[in-house]
Amino acid sequence: MHEIDLMLKLQLEGNHTEARKLSDKLEAIGADKVLDPAGKNTQDIWMRHCFNRGWFIIQDGDYQTGCKLLENGRFLSVYGSPPLRTDAPIYHPEQHTIRGKSIIISLEGGYGDEIIHSRFATTFKELGADKVYIAAAPELVSVFERIEGVDKVILRNQASTVSHDYWVPGFSAGWISGATFENFPSKPYLTPRADSVEIWKSMINSEKIKVGIRWAGNPKFEHQQFRRFPENFITNLSKYPELQLYSLQKDHNLVALPEGTIDLQHFLISWEDTMAAIANLDIVITSCTAVAHIAAGMGKETWVIVPVLPYHTWTCNSPTNRGSPYYDSVRLFRQTTKSKWNDTFQLLYKELEEKFNLAHIDQPDEDRVTKRLNMGCGLKKIEGFVNVDDNATVVPDKVVDFNTFPWPFADNEFDHIVAKDILEHLGDTGNDFIKVIKEMYRITTNGGIWEVQCPHWRCDVALDDPNHKRLVTMGMFNMFNKRMILDKLQAGGSESTYAFTHDIDIEICDMQFEYTPPWQERVRQGNISQDELNYALNNFNNVALSTMYLIQIHKPGRIDFDEFERMIQEKLKEPMRITSKD
Repeated sequence: MHEIDLMLKLQLEGNHTEARKLSDKLEAIGADKVLDPAGKNTQDIWMRHCFNRGWFIIQDGDYQTGCKLLENGRFLSVYGSPPLRTDAPIYHPEQHTIRGKSIIISLEGGYGDEIIHSRFATTFKELGADKVYIAAAPELVSVFERIEGVDKVILRNQASTVSHDYWVPGFSAGWISGATFENFPSKPYLTPRADSVEIWKSMINSEKIKVGIRWAGNPKFEHQQFRRFPENFITNLSKYPELQLYSLQKDHNLVALPEGTIDLQHFLISWEDTMAAIANLDIVITSCTAVAHIAAGMGKETWVIVPVLPYHTWTCNSPTNRGSPYYDSVRLFRQTTKSKWNDTFQLLYKELEEKFNLAHIDQPDEDRVTKRLNMGCGLKKIEGFVNVDDNATVVPDKVVDFNTFPWPFADNEFDHIVAKDILEHLGDTGNDFIKVIKEMYRITTNGGIWEVQCPHWRCDVALDDPNHKRLVTMGMFNMFNKRMILDKLQAGGSESTYAFTHDIDIEICDMQFEYTPPWQERVRQGNISQDELNYALNNFNNVALSTMYLIQIHKPGRIDFDEFERMIQEKLKEPMRITSKD
């Protein structure tokens, strides 16, 4: 195992001291001598080291140096946002003057990352910028328009619509603006719409202590950052009679809520709704960083559940620091042992009882064993997984023929399934392949994750192997997405009903591509837009070698069969519309 991978393994186990020793060792070796797993000295391996080291430097409390190192993540596609398409230079305080000039802060990453770094618009205005623009996701445009010092919020593909002298990437905005943990802008900087707050008062009007809860965010980030825990740890708060719980959970990892808990998911249409709801709460308890940042950015008291390897926002002086220089209103509840959450939540229960003078309740330990399955492992076994293959000569943990049904696993046995380069080999017929999907669904828990890798459907490697039974595409998985299918049918489209007839509800929450060398270089250089890249992937051959899907499981399905049938009956009653051309 390469030392960088060992470092991550140690950090995920909470052994940050030993991981830091490895980081110090690589730093001492230097950029010219650190080798990648193939024994080569590459730019990527040093950038990986620098990105990881930034975490440790921020832990030390050095925001400036740590953030500069974290910038390496941009070149490793960690942030998931392409550079702003503009001819203007990136602002650098040692080379440029900001006074009287215009600048775009191009926000990066997920919603939480955008919320974190949007605050620096105010800082640049205070530094003398004449105009400060924010380039953001469309869902957050109206929210950021109310930040002090913001002149306009645009989308990331609209840089040409505003005159600007400089731009700055979101993850760089803090250190470039001169922020340190000693002078960090930690005061509230987000404000909800007053009229929306008034509207939400009629829905959140309990005389009890009003507690907003959220136990999961984007499955992509939950998976990458090991934040997932049994949701009962949070929903058990309903046992306190003095509390009125309001669920802020949307879309992902939905569960049956305890009696008395008010589910707001169908009313939280936009971030404006979420902010207005939060404004009417007494406290927010969440593991979802986007909700944590929106609540804390408003100044609402926010308790954040943090995994043993915390995101950089919660890293400063960890694990002893229970607060954050980012916000005055945050209290952190840190996981202490990988895969174990009971100690974390018992502390939360204790402090909640003390804060609100609640009668003590002995809350149960909801921890359970997490099981992971590696389908068709071959020689690529994964530590901590049940490694399964149909070939006994590779000495798997279990020999299983995935073309024989049912599989020898219990219902809801696995939280995580890895299926790399296997699905294209399974199922002699279409019905047989559906049986494969049904079995995967059957043995996966609600909220569980599939990591699926297949040859890209427009690449020669998908056609070269005579044992490949089919091309596996995004559309194939979408046929089992109940919400997507229902939306298409309601809009009058024609769509397969497999998701309902087979009672399967899955959702692609992330897709990544392994590009062929020529296209990999174009992506690395950033001289192709995301729209152009998407067009190439779907219309040109041999752009990508393989596709990696991150798929979340919904059990029970988000839409039940009765709702589906009602929609069908309503559609049957509609008069047939015949159109003709003159």
